[in-house]
Amino acid sequence: MPTSYEHQINKLLDRFNFHFTKSQVKQVIDTVARSKDDFKRDVLNAVGTSTDLQNKLNELGLLALQLDTRQVELFNVTEQADKIALNSLFATLPLTTEQSIIDAFPFPVENVSLLNSLQTSRVYPVLRDSVSFGGETYKRIVASVITDREIEEPVPASHLSASGIQLQNADTTFMMKRRVRTQLFHVIYWSENQSRLILSVDRASMSRTACQTQLFIMRQFLMANNVDHGDPINVFHAIGPMYDAADGYITKVGHVTTDSNPVRIPLKGSQKCLKQDSYHNTGETAGYVHAKFAVTKKWEFPVANTTRKIDIEVGLMGHPKMLDTSQPLTDFSVNKSSRLDDFNFAIEKVLLHLP
Repeated sequence: MPTSYEHQINKLLDRFNFHFTKSQVKQVIDTVARSKDDFKRDVLNAVGTSTDLQNKLNELGLLALQLDTRQVELFNVTEQADKIALNSLFATLPLTTEQSIIDAFPFPVENVSLLNSLQTSRVYPVLRDSVSFGGETYKRIVASVITDREIEEPVPASHLSASGIQLQNADTTFMMKRRVRTQLFHVIYWSENQSRLILSVDRASMSRTACQTQLFIMRQFLMANNVDHGDPINVFHAIGPMYDAADGYITKVGHVTTDSNPVRIPLKGSQKCLKQDSYHNTGETAGYVHAKFAVTKKWEFPVANTTRKIDIEVGLMGHPKMLDTSQPLTDFSVNKSSRLDDFNFAIEKVLLHLP
């Protein structure tokens, strides 16, 4: 069954920030809403009779499922036989016949019973086409994978005993974990001109380990379809040069000190860049930092005709042992992206700093 308009706008606001979603919707309807609730009300009042708005929501839905926070692997495909296999896959791959996914696309299935009936860890190809970004045209496959995501949340008072409620009233918080059926959207991009294959998996608030499992599922999917993509590019050696580059803002860093202690430093609330952090800066200038094994960096772009800015962030999260072993870092995160060109910008920044 198709998704409700309320479900659609909620998913867009989850993926994109309020200001970006509003600026896109304002291209087809007039709204002066200053809050999410008022904005949703304006959209829901207009969407039933506005084909332009319905099309805009679908356009944003397709964009949203490719962006927000992604875990990415890159492959340099040079063998002609592998390129032929990829071209064949992107030309002939059968799409899913699962009606609940087809009806809801480009949004996740809304009906919980239908979602629970879908098989987990199975790849459901739902779209096969081409898309342009970064000055290149990529062939694109969008696939859905169903997973059970574990979330942690406070225990409701109705689940507690009298003693538990007493403790809760005394400023104690009880937490519980529960599994939530989640529909992910992964994307495969292929540019024969650049010999570049991109696997982009949906993080959806999942741990990095869970995302690496999703990357494995997508690699297995390609191999099952006779695509030998080779090994992903090792991006570990981009960490140091990306940190040193003068552009952007460092929001997280991991380094090993000269006495072999690994240190991870996140950005504090009042800071904009760790290069200005007195503790970290003192260690750098005094020579106490041996080498870096992780970095997260953010860039800002002004939005035309406004005072707002759009962020894009890249996270290269290696481990200290990678400094002394040949273990590669093959995946990295692209965070907060709301435009495909920003997604491409993040990838190019990583590749730029590789030796």
